[in-house]
Amino acid sequence: MKKIYTLALVMLSFLTSKAQINTYSTSSGEIIFSFADYKIKGEQMNTPVRFTCFFHLGSFQHFDFNDKVGIYTGAAIRNVGFISTKGDSLIKRRNYYIGVPLAIKIGNLDEDTYLYAGVEGELAINYKEKIFVNEDKVHKFNVWFSNRTNAFMPSVFMGVNLKGGFNMKFKYYLSDFYNKNFVASGEKIYANTTSQMFYFSVAMNIRNSSYSRSRSTKTYNQGL
Repeated sequence: MKKIYTLALVMLSFLTSKAQINTYSTSSGEIIFSFADYKIKGEQMNTPVRFTCFFHLGSFQHFDFNDKVGIYTGAAIRNVGFISTKGDSLIKRRNYYIGVPLAIKIGNLDEDTYLYAGVEGELAINYKEKIFVNEDKVHKFNVWFSNRTNAFMPSVFMGVNLKGGFNMKFKYYLSDFYNKNFVASGEKIYANTTSQMFYFSVAMNIRNSSYSRSRSTKTYNQGL
């Protein structure tokens, strides 16, 4: 992940030195439908879809090298987790993450219609867990900067942005949700688990008012 970020920054510096880049910012929220490949001692757990729309906010800076190719980065906060069921028991768990993405976008940037793909590093800041038995809540807790889960979660993602800002994305996390070395009551309770998360999301990317879509204001270097 660090090598990818470093390479991307070097490329951005090179391109910046060769052309005037059109920049603008966007803000967005997400509706997230998350899943997990969750196993305990090799047994596949049932993981129904987890739907959440709160609290997801992002602010992104875009750099368009011409009307076909650009990149974006920024910061976002998201509520991501998964649900598992076994018999009469149901467990909901989630983390709040602060993430920094880096993505390339290709398409008709004048019309905001493009495909994109990239990487993101996310820092876990708050873990919450709820346990239900026969639909009754029997346990609940949340912890800031918990060691129960992996603190840093790298991911890859891809998606499409359509005219007007409607956005669809798929993200896959490269690390397990749980920290296999976490110890509770003298036991590594997640040592025999795998918890690979992924999600689909929809969002609206809203351009800030400082950006003008007029071609007369473009500063692209047409030699690129």
